[in-house]
Amino acid sequence: MWTQQQLDQYQRDGYLIQRGIITPDEVAAMLEASHELMSGRPTPSDVHTVHETSGAIRTVFCVHRQVDVFRAACRSEKIAGPVKQVFGQDGYIFHSKINVKESFEGTVWLWHQDYGYWGYDGVDERMMSAMVMLDKTTLHNGCIMMLSGSHKWGALDHLDDEKSTSYKQWCITPEALRAHLTDESMIVPITGEPGDVCFFDCNLVHGSGHNMSPQPRKTMIYAYATVDNIPRGVEAPRPDWVVSREYEPVTADIQLGPAAA
Repeated sequence: MWTQQQLDQYQRDGYLIQRGIITPDEVAAMLEASHELMSGRPTPSDVHTVHETSGAIRTVFCVHRQVDVFRAACRSEKIAGPVKQVFGQDGYIFHSKINVKESFEGTVWLWHQDYGYWGYDGVDERMMSAMVMLDKTTLHNGCIMMLSGSHKWGALDHLDDEKSTSYKQWCITPEALRAHLTDESMIVPITGEPGDVCFFDCNLVHGSGHNMSPQPRKTMIYAYATVDNIPRGVEAPRPDWVVSREYEPVTADIQLGPAAA
C-alpha cells in the first residue's frame, strides 16, 4: 500500500513507479505465460492477439480472466491495493493486455491519453492503469514516455490514425500537442527492470517509439475502472476483449487503512 507521500506524488504527476515490487519468480511465471500465449498454440477463448504489419505480435488482449498468473496479479495487494487507494472504492478490470515490442519490429504508440480511447466506450474518467515491466525497458527498445502532470490538462482532442501501425490508434491532434507539449524536457522516459510497476492516470499523455534494439520489450498492463463506472450504451461498442462486459470487483478483498505519512 502507498504512503500519503506516494499518493500525493501520484496526484501531482499523474503516475508513480514502484521498483521491484513483482518478485523474480513472479516475473518468470508471467513471462512463461506470455510466451505460451504468443507461441501459436491454442489460447483461452477470451484472448485476442493483434499483429504488426510484419507479422510480429503487437498486443495480446484479455489475459486476466483465464490465465492464472495474470488473474492473481491483478488482484494482488501490491498492484490492486494502490488502485483501491486512488479510487477510494473497489475497481474492476476494464481490460488487460500484454504489449509487445519485438526486437527491431515493435512499432510506435502515438501520443495519446487512454481516455482518448475509453471516452468513446461510454465510461467516465475514474480509471487508471498499472503497467508491469516483464523485460528490461530502455530508451532503445521503445520504453513508454510520459508527460508529467499532463493528466491535469483534461481530455484533449484526439483523431483516429489507421495508417501509422497495423492497429487503429486514437492519437492527440497536432494542434493540441503543439499547444501543450512545448519543450522536450517535459518528456519523461519510463525505463526500468523486470518487476518494476508504473501506475498512471487515464488522462496522462504518453506514447512510445520503435524498438530499435535487439532486446524485446514486453509489459503487462491492467486497466482499472471504479465498480460503478460501467460502460453506457454506445453506437458502435468495441468487443469484449478490449472493453470488458464483466464487472467483478478485483479489489474487494483489500482492506484500506489510513495512508502512512
